[in-house]
Amino acid sequence: MLFEVSRSRDGWTGSWTQPSGYDTNGEYFNDIKAGTTVRRSREVHNIKDGIELVFDNPWPGGAPDHITVRVDDTGHASMHWAAFNSTRYQLTRVASRTELGPWQPDRGYIPDMVRSTSDAMTAIFNADQADRLDPAHIEWKIVSAADRSRRKQAQALLDSGQLSSGDDFYHAAFVFQHGDEPDDFMRAHALAMIAIARGRPDATWIGAATLDRYLQYSGRPQVYGTQFTRPATNFTQEPYQRGLLSDAIRKASNVPPLAVQEKQRAAWDRRMPLGKTP
Repeated sequence: MLFEVSRSRDGWTGSWTQPSGYDTNGEYFNDIKAGTTVRRSREVHNIKDGIELVFDNPWPGGAPDHITVRVDDTGHASMHWAAFNSTRYQLTRVASRTELGPWQPDRGYIPDMVRSTSDAMTAIFNADQADRLDPAHIEWKIVSAADRSRRKQAQALLDSGQLSSGDDFYHAAFVFQHGDEPDDFMRAHALAMIAIARGRPDATWIGAATLDRYLQYSGRPQVYGTQFTRPATNFTQEPYQRGLLSDAIRKASNVPPLAVQEKQRAAWDRRMPLGKTP
């Protein structure tokens, strides 16, 4: 989309160039039609650090669209579209009028977003990781109680809509991965998928690990090989369906190949005193 604003003695005016048709939930744009249409502002208001543009809704009886634009620096601005209350988009200044498209009709598009990271969720994640710095000497009774508390705190942040950035969902995925039951791990997996979509491609590993743990706690074999347990004298990855996924898929998911996993398993045997688990 392209926003153009100008000011004269009569005040501000604005235009909004966009695809001739599309569907969106504010986070994701799809079913984009060829061609463009231009909407002219009916009102423009000065606000702190920016302007508010008001456009008539092209749908009969629809509420007007309110677009707020605030300049961040010489090359960027943040845009808030009132129809999608919690979303802020990042706009980039262009030197001259830019042609829009072409778009692929069978593809969805994610716009540049301005997302803040929750300090509270970061602190919960940091505490989760700090409790696991020395796997050989973890007091699991204490840590498990802290894990339950952290999951409640993270769930409260999720329920209140306070998590937004890829970092937020990445951190939350780890917290729920340290749960007690399959539902915790499936929730962690869903959070990891959002983290990937919101700019944390390295969340593919926790996405794989959450699925593996969900499968194993549901009585089925893991498929990536991220989970190591010690039911007897040596660490094992069993049950493990090694042949379902190739090492190429593991590599694309940031998971070590089978040969490296075996070295990791042997290293756990050397590092951990008998009776301790990671």
